[in-house]
Amino acid sequence: MQARFHGLTFITDPGRVFSPRRTTEQLVDAALERIGDAPARVADIGTGSGVIAVTLALRAPLVEVWASDTCARALEIAAANAERLGAQVHLVRGDLLEGLPRDLDLIVANLPYLAPGSPGYDGEPPAAVYSTGDGLDHYRRLLAGAADHLADEGGVLMQYDGTVLEAERSELPWLRGRLESLVAA
Repeated sequence: MQARFHGLTFITDPGRVFSPRRTTEQLVDAALERIGDAPARVADIGTGSGVIAVTLALRAPLVEVWASDTCARALEIAAANAERLGAQVHLVRGDLLEGLPRDLDLIVANLPYLAPGSPGYDGEPPAAVYSTGDGLDHYRRLLAGAADHLADEGGVLMQYDGTVLEAERSELPWLRGRLESLVAA
């Protein structure tokens, strides 16, 4: 199957790899705005079919893009999308930041954030939708390790429930608190 994202056509594998959503285009737009025209190193965490990483690589050609995922099938599809669309993306099989550079200018993530059993995503792979506990465990682990992978002026952009959240390296504890407050609400 195929899906349109940010004006591009991507290969997808519904039920095995999370299907891209139009709301995630806001995350890409925020990343492009932050990057501007400058060279940068960016990592897309939990890349899935690679729509974020590939779009960033194509729309910001001075950016070196890294993308990670734990799912081998997702990385196969991301590689196929990068090759087919002519994007240069470094793909890494690993958990969150595992295997990624430690001088990133930006970390972008659209990770699982629903508590197990939450309704609304039938047909999507559970590992791409549900996190453990209250649903924030993936984001908590990402934020716990992000400072070690960011350059001094680096930052994090993430999507939570259709909203883009942003924090500088020095604001990561604040971002964790913000996520906690959204789940509690």
